[in-house]
Formats: sequence, C-alpha cells, structure tokens
Amino acid sequence: MGIWAACNGVALAIGPTLGGLLIHYWGWRSIFLAVVPFSIAAVVLAVLHIPESADPQARHFDLFAQLAGALALATLAFAAIEAHAHWRWALAALFVCLLAVGLFVRIEKHHGAAALVPLDLLGIAAFRGAVTGTLGMTFGMYAVLFLLPLTWQATGQLSTLGAGLALMPMALVFVLVSPFSGAGTRIWGVRSITCGGVVVIATGLAMIGLGSGAGHLLADEIGLALTGVGMGMATGPLMGAAVGAVSAARAGTASSLINVARMAGATLGVAILGAIYTVAGSGPAGLRVAMMSGAIVQGICVALAWQQIGKPKG
Repeated sequence: MGIWAACNGVALAIGPTLGGLLIHYWGWRSIFLAVVPFSIAAVVLAVLHIPESADPQARHFDLFAQLAGALALATLAFAAIEAHAHWRWALAALFVCLLAVGLFVRIEKHHGAAALVPLDLLGIAAFRGAVTGTLGMTFGMYAVLFLLPLTWQATGQLSTLGAGLALMPMALVFVLVSPFSGAGTRIWGVRSITCGGVVVIATGLAMIGLGSGAGHLLADEIGLALTGVGMGMATGPLMGAAVGAVSAARAGTASSLINVARMAGATLGVAILGAIYTVAGSGPAGLRVAMMSGAIVQGICVALAWQQIGKPKG
C-alpha cells in the first residue's frame, strides 16, 4: 500500500509540472489530450498482467445505481459552486441531489449483497472511518492543488510553468514518506497514522492560509511540504484499513469505494472551497478563508474517523 501511495506521489510530481509545460507551449486543451496515452497504457497493462478475481456473490454492473450516484455527486458539486451567485439554481440542484441519493439507496437495498455499493459495508465501523478519513484527506489536498496555483498566477507571483514547479515539494515529500507508512502503522497503529496524517495535512492548509498575502512563497512551500507528509502517512494505511475491514471476497469492492471517496472528496473540496474562495474576494484573502475552512473540515473528519477506525468488526 505504501508503494501504491508513492505512485500517487509520483503522479503528483509529474502532473502539475508537465501540465505547466503543456499549457505554456500548447495551451490548456493539451493537458486533457496528454492523459489519453497513459489511460490506454493502463488498460493494456491491466489486461496483460492483473489476474482476474471474482466476488462469489453474483454481483453485476448496476447501471441505474451508477447513474443515480453520479447524478447525486454532480448536483451536489453544482449546488456548492453556484450557491453564492445563483442560489435558486443551487437549491434546485440540492433538491435533485437528495432525490438521487434516495433513489440510489433504494436501488442498493433492493440488490442487497449484489449491489454496486453493498450497504452493509457501511455498517462496519473501521470501513466507515476509512471512508471518512479519505474524504477529509482529499477534500483539502485537491483544493490546495487548485486554489494555490490559481492565486499565484492571479497575483502575478508565478507563471503556469512556475506554479507547476512550485508544487513539487508536496509531491516529492509524498513519494519519500509513502513507502514508510507501513512501518509507521506497525509502530503507532493504523488509527494514529491515518488520523495523524490528515491532521498534518490540515496543518499544512492552515500554514498556507496564514501565510497568504505575505508576498513570498516560504509559508506556501512549508504548507505544501506538510501536506505531502500527511498524504504519505495516510493514503496507503487508509486503503489498508478499508480493505482489512472486510472479507477477502469484498476486498476489491472496498478498495473501489475508497477510491470513490478519494474522488468525491476532491470534487467537493474543489467545488466548496472554490466557492468560498470566490465569496471571500478571491486572491490572497479568498485563499486564506478557503484554506482555514478546509482545515476545519479536515479536523471534523479526523474526529469522526478516530471514533471508528480501530473498532472491532460488527
């Protein structure tokens, strides 16, 4: 799991820097085209080298649950983005989100153990804790990746290429710390390493927020480094906690749901903290409010995860 998390760190190191180069020379559209060959390579390598596994409980692709879940997340993100400018549209989107969630739960209850998301998994305390910790982790981290370079460029501190390079400390520390997360789990326990990691990320966000508008990058780089440390500490162990909380036959489902939680946290973090950034006036002032808000949300997620991770099954 530590090596897997380190690969995430490598991607974070390559992505922003390569993205800055692509935008600088070929425009913003090129960053989307650059993903295509990597995606094709991943599919081919998976077919060739990943052995097939099967859940014996006759699970199947559930199109309607997939659509309902996607609609719920999309409308929630839309409501967060539009709340400050078009509150009527935001309320309508939130209403659709609630309907989609209700439909999703009804479909999954009907399918039982064969559901896209078996609801009984959420009855496992350690799994719930891992999901909550993962949501909090990416809620803040991806918002940093979005808002901090935006502020650097809007204030003229850095170019697109410079912003990509300035994000490197987070990625490099992430790569360095991740392989040791397993040893940290053995020494301090899964609850301490996962929740502690998210606390370190929240500290990084607070550092960036407090240093916003200072006119130099020192506080930003320290905050990014702390964010990388926290990601390295928590990413692999959170996945391990989720997979370890379920039976072997459901390990694939658990790992998939944790990845969904990662992306859901990222989507909502960018949407909600981005909206807060705009409402607070954008620029350094908006960044300060958004980062402190993100740190508070992460603290709440840590408190909830701490109560659940480490509890016995059932």
